[in-house]
Amino acid sequence: MLGDAMPWFLPALVLGLFAWIWFGSIERYAEKKGTAFWKNAVLIVRWLPAVQLSMMLIFRFKAIYSHDMTHLEVTKYLGAGNFSSEELKLMFTGDGGIEIIMLLVILFAVFSEHLPSISTVRPALRQKFRNRLMMFTASFALASTTLFFPEQAYSEPELFPLETIGPIPGWENFVPLALIGGLLMFGGELFAVSTLFLAGPNFQTLASRARLKVLILAVVALSYLTVAIDIERDWLSQLHEQSMLLPLVLSMHLAVCFAVVLQPAVRSDAELNHGEGRSLSIAVLAIIMAVAVLLLTPLHLNHLGFLGEGLGPYAYGIWISSIAISSLMLVQFMPALGFDAAPRPEIWWMKMTLLYAPVLMSMFTPFAILLLPAIWVVLPWSSVTSWFIEKDVASPSSSFVLYPMMMATVAAAIIPLGWSVPFMAALWIGWLPGAIASIGLALHVQTQSKLKGEIQ
Repeated sequence: MLGDAMPWFLPALVLGLFAWIWFGSIERYAEKKGTAFWKNAVLIVRWLPAVQLSMMLIFRFKAIYSHDMTHLEVTKYLGAGNFSSEELKLMFTGDGGIEIIMLLVILFAVFSEHLPSISTVRPALRQKFRNRLMMFTASFALASTTLFFPEQAYSEPELFPLETIGPIPGWENFVPLALIGGLLMFGGELFAVSTLFLAGPNFQTLASRARLKVLILAVVALSYLTVAIDIERDWLSQLHEQSMLLPLVLSMHLAVCFAVVLQPAVRSDAELNHGEGRSLSIAVLAIIMAVAVLLLTPLHLNHLGFLGEGLGPYAYGIWISSIAISSLMLVQFMPALGFDAAPRPEIWWMKMTLLYAPVLMSMFTPFAILLLPAIWVVLPWSSVTSWFIEKDVASPSSSFVLYPMMMATVAAAIIPLGWSVPFMAALWIGWLPGAIASIGLALHVQTQSKLKGEIQ
């Protein structure tokens, strides 16, 4: 198998994805040098993950075509015999499915600068857009490496089944993979647009289309999860037993937060003034984030019952919440990655670190996804806090924005705890505070712009 013939291959893929995170810096350095060596180096780094995934698919196709019995997947579902065209389904519904999806996502990132929506934008901005989309794709792929590319899919096991264990998995196995691919593509577009502060109307058009696509895919993904998870059984373990459900939840988390909260907030944050009272607003925002995460996460853990009925779930919940809150310290490294172009970079860094905390922590603990309900209800407050606390900017209508947000936040925090699976219920209604904040601020900014125009 690939992992046995070339044991360095998967580590090289990880290194290639890691290089994508820093591709913008590598490209700028290469342009500065201007030598043939560095031009070729940039080309290699850009295309390496796509070439590697293509090789993985070729190896897998050859194994299925030849019924190579050293592959566990072939032994489990095909057995010895001759190839038939029906067996190609295994390429999609087996271990090769995620390879196909990730290859499409990576190619989408590589060619993203040629998207029709931004075809008329100057090359430098399109290049930055591509680099940010590559960064988003690589960071998620790295965080999910062990799920996307498990060792047993590439190394020959010591024991094989004596006979096939059943038919080739059905097409329903490909559904979460397709959803992951779509959410990563369009969520990545929103990430890239959000990091290119007010880059122009072309990017705003692209963002509007991407938000609509993300919301449609999120509804489909939530419907699929509701059906796929057996609420009569331990639902959290099912997210890990069916390995693609966990990255589906996390990719939906990132895409929805960008669509509902972060990308719309870039426009409203740009309308804030110099920030008389900025320090106070940041302090209040930090307290709101910390309190919400520290309160809601232990409650969701306690509802599971895995850690007993005493202080166990609360202690564990406070522990992972504290890690998430402490991760805000990582914002000191954000300028090195180019996140200093936002209108309010300090708030932007806080949003990003809190947003990515469950994605990174899921590499170490299955309970990290229980941070999502708290993050979904608290993240919208990062958009509105400054508007109500800073003194040199007109506050939105309290009856139209503040009070509805407070009611939606309380409802999204409390109502799910009365359901049999509070986590899924929290995902179904957790977007409400973000929608209220985005719509309310958009209308407020529009009104303020009209007033300024009339005065002038």
